[in-house]
Amino acid sequence: MFVSAFKYKKAANKALLDIEGPQLDLLNEKDKTFFLRILNHTSVVDSLFISRLSDTPELYQADNTLNTPTIDELRAFMLECDDWLIEFAKHLTPEIQHQRVSFQFVDGDNGSMSVPEVLLHLLMHGSNHRGMASRVLASNDLERPKDTFTRYLHQIEPHRRMSKKL
Repeated sequence: MFVSAFKYKKAANKALLDIEGPQLDLLNEKDKTFFLRILNHTSVVDSLFISRLSDTPELYQADNTLNTPTIDELRAFMLECDDWLIEFAKHLTPEIQHQRVSFQFVDGDNGSMSVPEVLLHLLMHGSNHRGMASRVLASNDLERPKDTFTRYLHQIEPHRRMSKKL
């Protein structure tokens, strides 16, 4: 389940950036910055938890970067995080799923989550902030992607549309 969910996250991130790229200059500076920074925040949080899952040093001391990335920098960062999470999910064993990840939040508080809780958090967190970014597009009467897991599943597995009701 996590593999398909993270593949969806990757596809949804790509769709949002693909739609927004050509429209970015249509946003005022405040909305453009918010759009880029809220999505950058999700990738920074992804990166923090990737470091915690892989027991490697964290690359960030906050939940966002000081500088706002360009859309191309953001696209590369999101892709790197999404690809790592897909590969991690592919190798998720029952033993790994029972592990706990202890860490320190960037605000200094301690935390502990199971591996599935971390993965679920990253999926929900990304969805929440994609929604916030899409709201910026909607409030400016710009096109936005149809970001739903059900739509994604039916796009990658069209035979689902042929299934009969239970």
